[in-house]
Amino acid sequence: METDLVSRLDEAATRFVIPLRMNKGLDEQALLRLQEEIDSCGTAWRNETHVPNRAALILAELHPAIEACAWLYEGES
Repeated sequence: METDLVSRLDEAATRFVIPLRMNKGLDEQALLRLQEEIDSCGTAWRNETHVPNRAALILAELHPAIEACAWLYEGES
């Protein structure tokens, strides 16, 4: 089950970030899916003493990946 959660998180993060990198804008459905997967992981691991390494890397890389795309959208409202 842990592998399934991490795989779904990875897929959701990829589906959200790639359109941003490709300058296609914000995919609201992809964002919603990513939020749902993050919530699922939080629920599953709430009482655990650790988060799987792969999941921690995915979550840690989300902010820099999104931030790296910000210059593509400067001046847009």
